[in-house]
Amino acid sequence: MTLATEPSNPEELYLHTVDLPGVRTFLLGLQQRIAGAIAALDGIPFVSDQWQKEPGEPLQGNGITQILEQGNVFERAGCGFSHVRGPKLPPSATQHRPELAGAPFEAMGVSLVFHPRNPYVPTVHMNVRMLAAT
Repeated sequence: MTLATEPSNPEELYLHTVDLPGVRTFLLGLQQRIAGAIAALDGIPFVSDQWQKEPGEPLQGNGITQILEQGNVFERAGCGFSHVRGPKLPPSATQHRPELAGAPFEAMGVSLVFHPRNPYVPTVHMNVRMLAAT
């Protein structure tokens, strides 16, 4: 990742380039580390399902969904990775950056939803996301 020259105003800081393959590799590794640690804790493995968006859908891309069900600790746990591309950033993404309106984009992330068996243990919901105008 390369940063612009040091700005005099921190609000002017922006990314020139993003290492999209590097981010993808990091997020896939994060998914594997989390699923591996939870499976080791629970004693039940995750079942993986790779998916790909169909041609003609508004977004293109792929991902991996990993699900653990009826475990010893977790009633159900999901750890998903997705990487999608779109022809145009949504308006909410360009509200404060109008110069990016209409730009194509890539988005990727890891999402977690864990439902423990113990009703006194909180449910986990977490997302790590990256959105880049391309």
